Amino acid sequence: MVSKVIKKNKKSNLAYWLMLVPGLLSLLIFNYLPMFGSIIAFKDYNYFQGIFKSPWVGFKHFEFFFTSNDLFRLLRNTILYNFAFMFLIAFLASAVVALMLYEVKSKLLVKFYQTSMLLPYFISWVIVAAIVLLILNPSTGFLNSLLSVFGAEPVMWYSNPSYWPVILFLVELWKSVGMGSLYFYASLLSIDPCLFEAAELDGAGKFKQIWYISVPEMMPMACVLLVTRVGSILGGDFGLYYQVTMDSGALYPTTDVMGTYIYRGLAAGNVSSTAAIGLFQSVVGLALVIVTNKVIKKISPKNAMF
Repeated sequence: MVSKVIKKNKKSNLAYWLMLVPGLLSLLIFNYLPMFGSIIAFKDYNYFQGIFKSPWVGFKHFEFFFTSNDLFRLLRNTILYNFAFMFLIAFLASAVVALMLYEVKSKLLVKFYQTSMLLPYFISWVIVAAIVLLILNPSTGFLNSLLSVFGAEPVMWYSNPSYWPVILFLVELWKSVGMGSLYFYASLLSIDPCLFEAAELDGAGKFKQIWYISVPEMMPMACVLLVTRVGSILGGDFGLYYQVTMDSGALYPTTDVMGTYIYRGLAAGNVSSTAAIGLFQSVVGLALVIVTNKVIKKISPKNAMF
């Protein structure tokens, strides 16, 4: 009896199974099959010998990376930037913007604000880099022109690394806060308006309504974002650190991250060492996702992803 029901369901859902095939094939070809290439990290890869015939070297490339002088700088920059972007932009700024949008009653204004803030998200990093260059160009940039009006000396922005943590933060804020706020705004739309009316009748002000109604409603989305973002804590958006900074060597002390370091390694032909760094990123990211999800599951089981 059970087998007949299963066969009947399979036949009735055949169209859905067929629709699933292209996605599964894409996942297999582009996400799982390339994982076999991770063995390059344990080999001294040679283009002529290929992956399987190249000699094994064990953890040689990992040892080289962990004992290099660049390790501290790369980990410091990558982790600090990602933490700042995650908590100050993806969570705090995005949630505040979503709460502000939720208070706008005009649907036309909401659409206008959302479109205005979402537009930067879809702009290429190459275009963003050109916009930043127009502002920070040492000779013709807007900022230096403004400084000259007040009699100040022009600043060599692309030669002074101390300014760039703030510059990169502002660029990332401008580009991603619109999309980040959209996630939280969607969760706010599911709130029953009667809850706000009841809270107002009980004497709760706007701040208390936000704290006790809106914020708890956004917590499940915040947990999902935390689990998905923490896995890329050693990654980052390559375009932000490479294109926006124009890959200026003078800025490496504060802008060089693991993504740009790997790119330069590949450009120099160091395939095995860069594969080792990439594998290290992936393993750490996977571990962080599992640990973070377990912590969330222990604190609030309903908000865990798995």
